[in-house]
Amino acid sequence: MIGLDAFGINSFRSYSPAVRDIQYMELKNGIYDEVHIREKTTNVDKSNIKQDWQIDTLLLAKFMEDLEAGNINNEGIQIANFVIKRRKLNEIRSVTLGYKNFVNNNQFVYEDYTQTNDEFIYSIVPVGENDLEGQENSLIVKSDFSGWFLVDRSENEVLPFDKFISGNGSTVSTSLNQSRTQIDTLTKYPSFFYSDQEYHEFQLQATFIPEEWQRSGNQYEDVLNQFIRSHKPFLVKSSSGEIYVADVHTPSKSAPSNTYGGYDYMELTINLTEIMDYDEYMESVK
Repeated sequence: MIGLDAFGINSFRSYSPAVRDIQYMELKNGIYDEVHIREKTTNVDKSNIKQDWQIDTLLLAKFMEDLEAGNINNEGIQIANFVIKRRKLNEIRSVTLGYKNFVNNNQFVYEDYTQTNDEFIYSIVPVGENDLEGQENSLIVKSDFSGWFLVDRSENEVLPFDKFISGNGSTVSTSLNQSRTQIDTLTKYPSFFYSDQEYHEFQLQATFIPEEWQRSGNQYEDVLNQFIRSHKPFLVKSSSGEIYVADVHTPSKSAPSNTYGGYDYMELTINLTEIMDYDEYMESVK
């Protein structure tokens, strides 16, 4: 914006104060052929010759009946897709959650079930055809939920364990298993040795009510097919902050012997064994 003091008072001999940290720009009452916004303000070409993409380009909108304008730091190549990332407020390194193909003039929704109760920074980053990433757009999101949840990350599906017939629900007890070997010696007391193996085991139970005019037996079969017979790791998280990567096994179901119509609820119990570190899992699954 040469002549409008967007670069400060020294470059253009204006007495108006310098403009810093621009977050919003609006153009009105004109016909615009092209808008080029750059980050650097030194050695600006003051000619009327249009410049191509630069390493510090923030936006280059040529108004070719599309939304192609974002900078991916690579000479203006086309955006191929967007990558969704997440990190905690006190962290620098982000976790890649997934990708969405770039479709002009199209909005998309991404639901993240893999987070704990905390505050996170979510980022949307454009990715060019040569896999280079551009400048991210970020926002802070606070996660707040109650109960335990079983998450299938690859299918982006979740099974909540948060409903009970009466009372405050069942108690979830987790046990930490450690590889511990006892060696009997000639002394009064034995000796013990521990290896690096260490994992949690626990059980979840909740009440499930099928949709109207459906049967709990069909719902139980659906749970078996998705969360038991697939034999893959699942995320298990709670509102108190625990999160595990676990193997789900040995399910059991109880239901009333006589029901009215299709409202036959069931109580489902599953057993879980921790098999992997959460951070390792989030890095390995894309």
